[in-house]
Amino acid sequence: MMSGALVDRVAAAAGPWSDLYGGSSVLSSGIEFLHLAGLLVAGGLALSFDRAALRLRSRTSVEQMRFAVELSAVHRPVLIALAIVVASGFALALADAQVMLGSWLFWTKMGLFALLMVNGVLLRRAGGRLQRDPKSAATWRSIERAATRSTALWITVVLFGVVLTNAS
Repeated sequence: MMSGALVDRVAAAAGPWSDLYGGSSVLSSGIEFLHLAGLLVAGGLALSFDRAALRLRSRTSVEQMRFAVELSAVHRPVLIALAIVVASGFALALADAQVMLGSWLFWTKMGLFALLMVNGVLLRRAGGRLQRDPKSAATWRSIERAATRSTALWITVVLFGVVLTNAS
């Protein structure tokens, strides 16, 4: 968590944004929509690929190679959606900086989100290895572990988001 003095300084600097956000239902609804839509797109794509990864080890090499190619192709839209999530999340946090930056729930959610991003990097690397050697049992195990972590982390990040929203 941030120190109280630092939280106070950030909250004071974010005051004009907080006033604007709080005074405009159109702006606040738009930012919240962008955050949820970004989560829906990024999380939906990720979870659908997690499910596919957990089902593919015993499939044909053609299906496995198709998965590896698609995993690489889905990376860009997921990154775009995650950029929207990060930007809108930043705007949401600054709209209520005093509460958010002082909350252990917020920082736990941010830590879980960071773990989700690291897991995504690991999954992408494993996907690259898979394209080079689609029969590698070790690579498939890495992908399955990453997919399992991804599923758990997406659900937990959303849970903390809901708890944080209701606690503030």
